[in-house]
Amino acid sequence: MEFYQNTLAYLSSVLASFLQKYHVQKPPCFTVSIRLTPVALCFLLSGCASQNCGNDTSSQWADKNQLIEDIRILTSDDLAGRKTNTIGAEKTRQYLSARFIELGLSPWQKEFMLPFVYRQNFADKQGINLIATIKSKQASQRWRIITAHYDHLGSRGSKVFAGADDNASGIAAMLAIAKQWQQDGDPAVNLMLVATDAEEPGLFGSYALVQQLLTLPDMQLEMSLNLDMIGHPSRPKAIYIEGEQNVSQFKQIKHQLQDYNNLCVRQSRSRLNDGSMLKINWLRASDHYPFHKAGIPWLYLGVPTHKQYHTVEDTLDTIDISFLAAVTETAFTLLKLDKQRIIVKR
Repeated sequence: MEFYQNTLAYLSSVLASFLQKYHVQKPPCFTVSIRLTPVALCFLLSGCASQNCGNDTSSQWADKNQLIEDIRILTSDDLAGRKTNTIGAEKTRQYLSARFIELGLSPWQKEFMLPFVYRQNFADKQGINLIATIKSKQASQRWRIITAHYDHLGSRGSKVFAGADDNASGIAAMLAIAKQWQQDGDPAVNLMLVATDAEEPGLFGSYALVQQLLTLPDMQLEMSLNLDMIGHPSRPKAIYIEGEQNVSQFKQIKHQLQDYNNLCVRQSRSRLNDGSMLKINWLRASDHYPFHKAGIPWLYLGVPTHKQYHTVEDTLDTIDISFLAAVTETAFTLLKLDKQRIIVKR
């Protein structure tokens, strides 16, 4: 009996170490009792394994065909990598403006396109954000914002950096969320959808946006959700969330998200055991950072960098559409969080 007990304890510790090492969430059924027979223990562990997230993600309403079509257009050679202040960027804005109109969205100001000036390499340059809104059905000054940058690296000679994951995936998801919000969004919340420009050279579009927002004290800015690289998961398939400190009882919410579509939800990519990952400051890595500096609650969804990141191989065929659809619906759920869940620090 002592040998049996020691064996069970050893197996339990080995499995726990494995889960911790590979950042797999311990399933709720992970409980080892010394009263279990070896057969029962085997059944229990196999049952736990079957409950692991990420194996068979599902989606309820995200239109996969439309996600594919949006990414196909955004990554086409005609848009030439969508580099800021290029013809390809202008064609991208034309396409996104047409999609905003098709979805019945309204401009935040007179037009969807809002130019801004930023300084880089001792020279003034211009970028253009695209901002659309969905007004609340009830009179309200409550606002939530979703951002996704549309710019990428452009082209070099005949090589086009298509930027399918970075960040056509985020733009496609934002468009899908815009459609769903009109059907099932929070009726007391205004939604602002921002396709930011000049993210790649230094988050300049989001800095310009936040600067504009802070001049409008009547806007109750409850939360910003940033989508950047959400279509090319690592193994096991998981979407990573940063900014969970801005949400109360996040662990409970994470379990609910995973139960919804079996999508693995992970935290803090900086803790991954990949040396290259440790070089990235995820707080400063994308358009959520200006919101953080301004004291506006934020969340950031993305995947770890992969071998196609910032290469010409970041193309549509590398996108996992089922995963992207599941992430899209997860992002929508986060946008609808109860106001009481959001921690306001300002």
